[in-house]
Amino acid sequence: MTANATIRQIWCLRHATGTDFGVVESLTGLVPEKLLSDLNGETLAGFIKGLPNVVAAIDGARSDPDNLFVTTSTSGDLNDSIWPPGNETVDMQADQTQAPGIVVPVDFSQNISLWDHDFSDNDLLGSITIFESEQGTGDIAKLAKSEVESSYYYVTYSVE
Repeated sequence: MTANATIRQIWCLRHATGTDFGVVESLTGLVPEKLLSDLNGETLAGFIKGLPNVVAAIDGARSDPDNLFVTTSTSGDLNDSIWPPGNETVDMQADQTQAPGIVVPVDFSQNISLWDHDFSDNDLLGSITIFESEQGTGDIAKLAKSEVESSYYYVTYSVE
C-alpha cells in the first residue's frame, strides 16, 4: 500500500534575489531537516530565526516576490503544477507562509520542487525528497534551497 504525504506548510525564509554570495555564506548553517516534535513547543520559524545571520538574510531580501508553484517533477512546467490549482502561482516573499494541504502519493520516494514562474524559463527555488520510510514519524520540515537563486524555503509535511 502506497503511503501519502500531506504538505502542510511552505515557509519562505528568503525568496529569490539572484546570486548573493554573502547571504549564501551566512545561511550555510541552516538545519536541512528537522522533526518538529524535537522543537519542544517552539515554532520552526522561531527556531530558525534564532540561528545567527538568519534575520539579516530575511531583511536583506529585495521586494520582488517569487511567483511560487509546486511540482512533483523536475521539469519546471507550470502545466505540471500540483499547487496552487488551475496553473496559478502564489506570490511569496521572505517570512511568508502558505498552507497548501495537498496530498501526494509516496512510493519509496517522491520529489517536491518549488518554482518561480517567469515569462522565459521558470527558476528552480529548491527541492526536497519525501521518503515512504518517514511514515508515522510526525511532521518533518526540510530545507529546499537554490544557491543560484539565493532562495531558502522550508517545506513541512507528514507521511501517513
